[in-house]
Amino acid sequence: MVYPEVKQVVGGGLSWLCYRNVTFSGGGMSLTVLVGVMTGDVANVTFDGCTWRDGAVLLLFGNAYAAVGSLNIVVTGNTFTDARLSPEGVFPPRTNITISGNRFTVTGLIFRSGLGLYSPSCVAMNGLVINDSAVVLSGNVFQSVTESSGAIHILKSALRVSWHSLFAVMGNTFHMAGANSTLIHLEGSSQLSSLSVLNNSAVVVRGNVVSRSVQYFIFFFGP
Repeated sequence: MVYPEVKQVVGGGLSWLCYRNVTFSGGGMSLTVLVGVMTGDVANVTFDGCTWRDGAVLLLFGNAYAAVGSLNIVVTGNTFTDARLSPEGVFPPRTNITISGNRFTVTGLIFRSGLGLYSPSCVAMNGLVINDSAVVLSGNVFQSVTESSGAIHILKSALRVSWHSLFAVMGNTFHMAGANSTLIHLEGSSQLSSLSVLNNSAVVVRGNVVSRSVQYFIFFFGP
């Protein structure tokens, strides 16, 4: 199935959302999952085996006050070619986001108004905050053929991991072109640090494979 090149918002009143083997294509294609309008004791969002290309964007937009008991988001077996995955905002407690077994390839900047991202990047996390939750990126392949590119870019404000939460980047493979590339870019601001880990939480980066020289494995920007 090929999805039309439109901007669409989904999730209203749903407790279950699944896309399997769907192709999303074009710079006008933006699919936004609004967590804040989902409902249910357990809400599930799955993207399995989909293809994203030519500027398409998958935006997972969090809301701390979502009326869900727990939330499971799984993005697995997808192919992102000059397309971007963007988990953004504050997610409700008991959220588990699993990003695994995907292939990301970027050859140039994917523009999105207001994001403030000026270098090619596979995954962009804007103001990501988790509380009593987990975000795990594992078994993915990140490939860039562009100088000064990045694999995972966290921007606008600090990555905040609190209250028994886990943010993990494990067992991924990075093929980054050019010695100026960065694997994980944590971007704070002049007032905020780029990373905040509190209350028995953890950030784990281990078991990843980097096939070429890069400028930074992890780059921290902030005070």
